[in-house]
Amino acid sequence: MKKAVIGVVLAAILTTGTAFASPVHPDGLGIGIMGGFGTGGVGSAALSLKLPTLPVFWGINAGFWTHGFSLGVQGDVYLRGSMLVDDVLGWFFGLGGYVGFASHSDEIVIRGGVQHTRSWTRIGFGLRAPIGLTVQLIELLEVFVNLAPSVGINIFSNDNAWDDRYSGVGLGVGLGGELGLRFWL
Repeated sequence: MKKAVIGVVLAAILTTGTAFASPVHPDGLGIGIMGGFGTGGVGSAALSLKLPTLPVFWGINAGFWTHGFSLGVQGDVYLRGSMLVDDVLGWFFGLGGYVGFASHSDEIVIRGGVQHTRSWTRIGFGLRAPIGLTVQLIELLEVFVNLAPSVGINIFSNDNAWDDRYSGVGLGVGLGGELGLRFWL
C-alpha cells in the first residue's frame, strides 16, 4: 500500500511540472552555484539545480571544516512571480522544505582530571518560504538572490556525559537566503 501511495505522489509531481512552472525562469535544465547566508552565519557553497521535469528548485550543499562537516538539501516550488522589467528582472515567491545534518568534534576539556572531547551532532528539518529577485541579462545565465524565513525542528546530540546542555529537541526559527547564479541548458 505504501509503495502505491508513493508511486501516485511521484507520478502526480512529474505530470504537474508545468502547472507550477515559474513564470520568471526559463524552461529546461538549470544548474549553478549559490552561497547561503542567514541568522546562523554564512553557509557553505551549494549546487543549485532545476530539473526540467520537476517544479522544484534544489539546493544541495556539503561543508567541511577542520573538525566537522555538514550536509543539506533544500527544495522550493515557486508559486508566484512575474517580470518587473521586460525579460530581464523578475521576482518570485515559493514554499519549500529543508533537511540538514552537521557533526563537530574538536575541543578537549579537562574536568575532574579526566580529558573529554566535546562533540555534537545536529539534525534539522523544516519549512521555508523564499522570496527573491532574478536577473537575466543574457538568455542562458541567471543571477538570483532571495530571503527565506524558515521554521523547523532541530535535534541535538552531545556526546559528553559531563555536559548535556546541547542535547535535546528544539524549535528552529530563522531568516536565511541565497545568492547565486544558474546556467540554463
